Amino acid sequence: MTTSPSKLPLKRKFFALLIAALFPGLGHIYLGLVQKGIQFIVLLLLDVSALLYFTSKGIQINLPLLIILALIVPIIYFYNIYDVLQSTDWINNHIRALVPFKKSSPAFAKLRGIYFGILLIVEGALICLFWLRPYWLRNIVSFWAGYATAGVCLLIGFALLVFQLIRIYRALHRPAQGETGGAIHARKN
Repeated sequence: MTTSPSKLPLKRKFFALLIAALFPGLGHIYLGLVQKGIQFIVLLLLDVSALLYFTSKGIQINLPLLIILALIVPIIYFYNIYDVLQSTDWINNHIRALVPFKKSSPAFAKLRGIYFGILLIVEGALICLFWLRPYWLRNIVSFWAGYATAGVCLLIGFALLVFQLIRIYRALHRPAQGETGGAIHARKN
């Protein structure tokens, strides 16, 4: 490891990338971002458990939900790798500049203490439910999964439509670059 003027060792980007690629979450733990690393591990386990649960025998499920669950795995994986690379640069820059840094990022800043523990308990309970396959959950999934998937797709589509309409509205009502904010200046010829 190379050392900075503060004698603190810099984190190795290649090593963080390698262990994050082999097992998502471990790169963050190497960087000292333990909560974020645990979150990536649990999210991946939760998604894989849900995918295995919904593809098991005896559950009639629609294909779009399985496709969405299957696509979430590479999204989590590649975002994990991207975030490890960005976090390594951020931590090394703070070490070089002798700036103290907090180990939590804005996305996970609210997951401290009791809230992080509660979140892990809820995720663990969901994983247990997926592996135990209780009868009542199978019935709910069999009868309502299609409607729930359609509802989620409709909500996402509606949110994207509203977002685009807001962008168009702002673009149309933006003042031109040459305007002075409404003041009228008379030119003398």
